[in-house]
Amino acid sequence: MDEVTSFRKWVMYYVAVWIFGALVVVGLGIYLTTATQKTAVLGNAQLGSSYRSLAEFYRTFFERNGLHLELTDVSHIGESADQLEREAAPINASFILAGSTLSIDTRKLVSLGSIKLAPGWLFYRAPAIEGANPFTALAGRRISGGPRGSFSNRILRELYDAGKNPGAGPAEILELTDSDGKAALLRGDVDAVWMIDSAASDNVSRLISRPDIHLFSWELADAYLERLPYLSRLILPAGYFHIGDTRPAKDVKLLSSTVTLLVEADLHPALQWGFLLAAQEYYASHYDELSGEVSFPKYIDKSVPISSVAEQYFNEGVPTVFSYLPIFYASIVERIWIWLAGTFILGYPTFRMIKKFRASTSKWIKAKASRQKRRTERRELRKAQTLDATSK
Repeated sequence: MDEVTSFRKWVMYYVAVWIFGALVVVGLGIYLTTATQKTAVLGNAQLGSSYRSLAEFYRTFFERNGLHLELTDVSHIGESADQLEREAAPINASFILAGSTLSIDTRKLVSLGSIKLAPGWLFYRAPAIEGANPFTALAGRRISGGPRGSFSNRILRELYDAGKNPGAGPAEILELTDSDGKAALLRGDVDAVWMIDSAASDNVSRLISRPDIHLFSWELADAYLERLPYLSRLILPAGYFHIGDTRPAKDVKLLSSTVTLLVEADLHPALQWGFLLAAQEYYASHYDELSGEVSFPKYIDKSVPISSVAEQYFNEGVPTVFSYLPIFYASIVERIWIWLAGTFILGYPTFRMIKKFRASTSKWIKAKASRQKRRTERRELRKAQTLDATSK
């Protein structure tokens, strides 16, 4: 009975190990298949903006690290976000500005955190505006505010509604791209242009260099922040762009947003790690003193839930395995190490048990064979004795 029980235990453990191993192999196969079939698709914003150069930086980083990122041209990042929420659209990753999620459905999206500052710039033609309210001075004037549906256009209209003077005439807000608005301001076709972009963008650099173009300082920034809490105040120091020419000539108060990266909730973890590590490298190579003590990427805009991958990144940092393996394989190892540990924890004792059982089974078989041999010998002996007795 003990031998039968031991044999049953051996069979049960042996089958359990094989089933567990098969589940590991199948799970890993599904993981690899999913990863190789999915590609990150990011909206590529308008020419002259820092969002476009940022997207190109990400694509280069992905290619260098064995991942694939496609860029799809959009007129502005608002259009990219609109496509992101539509299942039929190819885009599965998009830049957005803080506060912009109020206009899109984010139930199937997750955040990878904010990746950089996005200051707002209100450039206008001379003469210099006297007073703290730009919309009083620009009453009856033409302001380029970004394309229809863009985040910058929406924010400008919110600023205008908060600060317009009831006794002054209305300003005309035109829906031009940043590049077209810049060109129109330089030609004198518009009186002001509003854009939300990095200080390093071509559009901002071109306008800040012109002596006949002024940058408005939001002296009532704190009052505007009460109405638009998703914005923040930023100080642009005198001489930030050029110390010799002292551009700007004095400190300027800006209203700023942050750029957040949203992705579809089911975007493969390897691709999410690619975005996070690209953001980390971008910040390291494009440090901007305007950021102050804030380092990027960082989970600032909490209007969209953070992804589990980003949460791990912000709480625990980058796993050590990423220092030794490409992102794709490091992501696999990082996600299945629990499975591997479970396999070892279950498999090693089982292996020892099987090995011990085989040894005891071998002894049992030898003992059984020995007993069988002795019984056979005894039968043969009795048979011989019976024959001898009969013959006598």
